[in-house]
Amino acid sequence: MNMLRKEELASRREQYEVEMFREEGWVRRKCAKCGKYFWTIDPDRNDCGEPPCAEYSFIGNPPIRKMDWNEVREKFLSFFERRGHERVSRYPVVARWRDDVLFTGASIMCFQPWVTSGEVDPPANPLVISQPCVRFPDLDNVGKTGRHFTMFEMMAHHAFNNVYFKDETVRLGFEWLKSIGVKEDDIVFKEDWWEGGGNAGPDHEVIVRGLELATLVHMAYEGPVNGRYLEMKNKVVDTGYGLNRHVWISKGSPTGYDAMFPKLLKYLRAESGLDFPSDLISEYTKVAGKYDLSGGRSNRTKVIEEVSLRLDMDPKEVEMEVTPQEMVYAISDHTRAIIFMLGDGVVPSNAREGYLARLLIRRSIRLLKSLGIEDLLIEIISKRISEVKDPFPEMLDMEDEIIEMISHEQKKYYATIKKGREIVKRLYSKKGKITREDLEKLYDSHGLLPEEVMEFTGKKIDVPEDFLSKIAEKHSSSSREGQEQTRSKKVDLDVKKYPKTELLYYTDPYLKEVNALVIDVLPSENEGSVLILDRTIFYPEGGGQEADTGKINGRKVKHVEKVGGVVLHLVEGKFSPGEVVKCQLDWERRIQLMRHHTATHILLGALRRKFGKHIWQAGAHKSENYARLDVTHYLPLNKDEIREIEDSCNRVIMENREVRTTWMERNEAERKYGFVLYQGGAVPGRKIRVVEIEDWDIEACGGTHVHRTGEVGFFKISRVDRIQDGVIRIEFKVGPKAVDYIRELEDTIEEAVSLLNTKKEDLIQALSKKISDLKDTKKKYAKLMSEINDLLLEEIRDKKITTKDGINIFYGLIHAENDKEMLDLAELLLKELDDGLVILGARIGEKARVVSLSKGRAKSVFHAGEIVREICSKLSGGGGGSKEKGIGGGPKGHELPRVIEEYVLRICEGS
Repeated sequence: MNMLRKEELASRREQYEVEMFREEGWVRRKCAKCGKYFWTIDPDRNDCGEPPCAEYSFIGNPPIRKMDWNEVREKFLSFFERRGHERVSRYPVVARWRDDVLFTGASIMCFQPWVTSGEVDPPANPLVISQPCVRFPDLDNVGKTGRHFTMFEMMAHHAFNNVYFKDETVRLGFEWLKSIGVKEDDIVFKEDWWEGGGNAGPDHEVIVRGLELATLVHMAYEGPVNGRYLEMKNKVVDTGYGLNRHVWISKGSPTGYDAMFPKLLKYLRAESGLDFPSDLISEYTKVAGKYDLSGGRSNRTKVIEEVSLRLDMDPKEVEMEVTPQEMVYAISDHTRAIIFMLGDGVVPSNAREGYLARLLIRRSIRLLKSLGIEDLLIEIISKRISEVKDPFPEMLDMEDEIIEMISHEQKKYYATIKKGREIVKRLYSKKGKITREDLEKLYDSHGLLPEEVMEFTGKKIDVPEDFLSKIAEKHSSSSREGQEQTRSKKVDLDVKKYPKTELLYYTDPYLKEVNALVIDVLPSENEGSVLILDRTIFYPEGGGQEADTGKINGRKVKHVEKVGGVVLHLVEGKFSPGEVVKCQLDWERRIQLMRHHTATHILLGALRRKFGKHIWQAGAHKSENYARLDVTHYLPLNKDEIREIEDSCNRVIMENREVRTTWMERNEAERKYGFVLYQGGAVPGRKIRVVEIEDWDIEACGGTHVHRTGEVGFFKISRVDRIQDGVIRIEFKVGPKAVDYIRELEDTIEEAVSLLNTKKEDLIQALSKKISDLKDTKKKYAKLMSEINDLLLEEIRDKKITTKDGINIFYGLIHAENDKEMLDLAELLLKELDDGLVILGARIGEKARVVSLSKGRAKSVFHAGEIVREICSKLSGGGGGSKEKGIGGGPKGHELPRVIEEYVLRICEGS
């Protein structure tokens, strides 16, 4: 196995020299500025043509005829179709078929890891696709550089398993550019190296007049592993042609945004009263192309200064003109990304995909607010959907759901702003400054963008230029925590030496008993043995479903799990390899697990029909006693909705629909059913197991299910919770467990009837009367306590003590239910003092509570928090606070009068 270092591979001329270069006289040159190698037809060329080595030379001078984005897409797809490529439909921007990334950031990601590894055949070979992609690493550059987008389309042709490689890839790329009118002396093929998703290879960056139009990756290696790469047996062609950039170069517009979104930008400028300084923005884009504007404020300053020199303008005037244009550009980009993210099933929330969708929505609202047009977001979103409805009709289908989610997000945003103002003011008052860590925490915890923080403090805050990109990166976690990965991993085992276990629970999930051969017996950390059998009826824990139990040779099966293709059985007692054993399933447990798992699919189908396609599984658990399903949804469920969902599920159950289980080729399943298959998360392998409830629900699933829905039995939701923003949890029971649950409720009702000495039909009336009586009693009690406290306060006033320093002290005991009541009374007393200290105690149950307040000169003599801490330490408790206010308590309530009296007398004597 020959493992090579990147330096050995990337520097070789033969990695980049292709047949076309040799035959047609292309020369390899070294850029005089960046030192990288490139290929050109012009032997006198000294630079690679890419910023910062050269400026864009197409702005105002396009090298090809004008095209819009629909025309570019269709031309590209048709061009490659005529050259033997099969057109493949786009994948969702949410990469639900993978568990290592959240979004589709490149077209090759649609085919990793299964196709690139050779495990699964490609959907076509070679193929051509135009794939919408979402990326967040350059978020702070969006709107500023003219070329960076959060959401863009990557047009691509891919070839797998050595169908063709470098020679044909470069020639096809060249012929494509020639077909749209690019002259060959405008084209540069720049050498570079690409890696991602476990694959790597040399690539040619295709530069035309300063703009990188395409990257042609020749995926030839696996790795890196310890900095080294292994040559792939089946090589892959991974190309990416920027649709947005093709449109831009065809129009020669000041920015890529002006090229892609001319109608929306015209609308935004008109509504916000902005003129369009075309010449200034053109010059700004040319200069900005040489810098990373997220790399620090100094880079943006350099751009502004250079532009001001070129155009003989004041730098402040340049910045004043450019800044609002950057805002409308960012809005035009973000709103397009938002409709694709939400249209493909993302629900705004505070985690993973939802967090990033919310970030774009809130930034869009903030930018619109800065332009004075914040009420236009919904109208803008509607315009965006209308713009894409022809090539992407699915966005129009999702329009109502998208609009509703964004409307809900707007309300949440304004509620956040209302609460956030005081939070920021308190933080700034306490610290006297706002750090980067504070900004991150304020956004993560309260949803407050840096612009809002500056507005609330009224101070200029140094916001890092890469702030948004960094927080996006922080939350672009590759794990999909909500989707169940429940294998316990109790055994670390190399399973390659064992044959795969025959999974009889798939062949016949109703099989209760079978004989099996013991292949091996492994040591167990606990008492018993870990058995590897040649076949099994025991379902291992996985996919949110708990493991089966039962007996093997009459001994208890305690746990079952699967490692690779081998099922491990933790069993009491001793066994020997070669032994034939009798396996007996705990059937009552298994059938209930089958009912609950099938019911989970039924429930998901009901939720999607009721609320829409934004409902996606975020987690699930199926046990014998109950099941739960977590789904993405932006609103809580009300009582009527819960009952409607129950009715829908029970109707499907009573209709006794067929539950079909089929093993299918991955590509065939995706073509037939789409990516809704991956509700439960990524599914490995060439073949996937598809569970279909007739005309109701389809998912790739590895669990056990009943054959017909009628076997599930009665369905009952027992609890609904909002477990995080944008995710609701539904717990439910079916069959005998649902009946048991109803009986428990009946028993509770009977007990309440007995306690209230009433009839079942009069229960609500009797409860209402009890509650009314209790409220009356509480009012009388409160009135009595108020009268008692009035007397106690008079006693406290009468025994006021004045220290030698002239500090007045009120102290004593009161009646109170909580700290708030105590503080209210302390405030009442403190108002009567100019320079004073108040110390109050109360017994709440058996425990003591103590509060202290101080004002005026008393704050320089006494520390209220320290007073409470010292008193409460004598009560075996604790407390603390500021100079002005202290709160604490302790378990020794009976000691409270003595401790307070002794403390006050001591501090008076010492003062």
